[in-house]
Amino acid sequence: MTRLAASPEQREAPPAAPRRARSVWWVVLAVLLVSGTTTGLLTATVQQVEPPTAAENVDKRAVSFVERQLQAANAPDAAFAVVRDGEVTASGATGSGITPDSPMLVGSLSKPVTSLAVMRLVDAGTIDLDAPVREYLPWFTTADSADIRVRHLLEQTSGLPTSAGLGDLNTPEVSLEERVRAVSEVATVSEPGTRFHYCNKNFATLGLIVEEVTGRDYADHLQDEVLDPLEMADTYTDMDRARDNGMVEGAAVLFGAGLPRTAPAFPGALPDGFLVTTANDLAHLVQVQSDGTYEGKTVVSAASLKAMHEPAVGTGDGVFPITDRYALGWGTGTLDGNPVVAHDGDHFAYHADVGMLPEQKAGLIVLTARNGQLYDPAEAYEGGMAVLAGLPEPPVEYAFLSTYLTINTIGAITVVILAATLARIPLRLRRARERSARDGAWRAVLLPGLAWLAGGVALYAGVFFGLGMTMDFIGPMPVATAFDSAPDITVLVLAAVGTLVLRGLIILAAGPFMLSRSRATRPTPTP
Repeated sequence: MTRLAASPEQREAPPAAPRRARSVWWVVLAVLLVSGTTTGLLTATVQQVEPPTAAENVDKRAVSFVERQLQAANAPDAAFAVVRDGEVTASGATGSGITPDSPMLVGSLSKPVTSLAVMRLVDAGTIDLDAPVREYLPWFTTADSADIRVRHLLEQTSGLPTSAGLGDLNTPEVSLEERVRAVSEVATVSEPGTRFHYCNKNFATLGLIVEEVTGRDYADHLQDEVLDPLEMADTYTDMDRARDNGMVEGAAVLFGAGLPRTAPAFPGALPDGFLVTTANDLAHLVQVQSDGTYEGKTVVSAASLKAMHEPAVGTGDGVFPITDRYALGWGTGTLDGNPVVAHDGDHFAYHADVGMLPEQKAGLIVLTARNGQLYDPAEAYEGGMAVLAGLPEPPVEYAFLSTYLTINTIGAITVVILAATLARIPLRLRRARERSARDGAWRAVLLPGLAWLAGGVALYAGVFFGLGMTMDFIGPMPVATAFDSAPDITVLVLAAVGTLVLRGLIILAAGPFMLSRSRATRPTPTP
């Protein structure tokens, strides 16, 4: 500005006659007037465009990092937004036609929404957090008749194992009540209220309680009492309506490539995992978590909001990004000393994260329409949260490339080995025929055939029973569940199992033929 205002008037004029000097001074005065006016106008114009604040710069840096990390993680369809002081201050998206208003399935991010619906009923005196579930569902029971309270469901401390909430995810025709009634066959794995076990059935049960106390379908109640008051106009409780309004179709990851997967309509799992929403709509939910209000209207009481964010039980390291404790439908933790309230959501073709820094009144939302067990879409969210918390921006990670280079190499080697194993079957049969003539079919055929079969069974049991144990399944993890989580690994394991079993069956099937040949070629004893 100084340089603009200071030009002719600051240069020394040469000596001149008085008349000429007076003329020069008139010119100087005119220049001063014009210069001053121009400077004032320029100043006024510049003052109308204020420079970005430090917080705005942080928010833009967070969004920039999220976008670059998503691209490095090969997440082609994603949307993200930063919320500060109740407003979206920065947002973006990756993928053709994707915007922060593009609807996506958000999996377990449905749970905080269900929590909000329940806490509004708590505020109304309709639900008591410390009442037994049987007070609202008299028929409710577990295999060991555990005394589960409403609070335990919200805290994920009911004692129901994780596996109880996974077994029916591939049966979308099952109703909400049928899913909850199935709990009667499940024994708790810990005393209610003592330990954290993440289980979808906890929130399915909460959804059914909402239906019971309101006399309405859960989806209708949610629409009228949560989604409409929060003006979440692009959020859907019905999958068909969501698709009619531009829902992004998700994909799993198969050997590094996208495998399109169509999420089924599953009304019975709406309370715990089948809400469809957008990054911008979730910003409204984040606004409510700040002080319990939305656009100046109270949505949930201060006491209920505090309870929703008050840590109740430890979850263990690594269960959720950033957080290590669980409250009433939200995870809690700290990031470089900053309190964090957060939740994520997983579906076999989608991933979603919402994280909030209450002291900064800031939050980050990241939705992706690609997911997989060997694929970590949460890296973008975790790095973005670090930036919002004032930490140095982390480097962009390219783990996707290294992970799938390794997986594809292992897969190629496995395929070669399996092909060689099948190709050697004719040679194996010829050798077995020769041995059967010498040692008998038992040693030449039956034992090797059974050994190959046993190898296939052992591999299947080791993988799927092992996975089942890690997820509290009673028995093996269903193949469909394993395929949803890691399709490439599941394909390789099943191919190996199939090859071992096939080789064993071929050898055993050839046994009678070899036995007859061995008898025919055996020398006749000389009398």
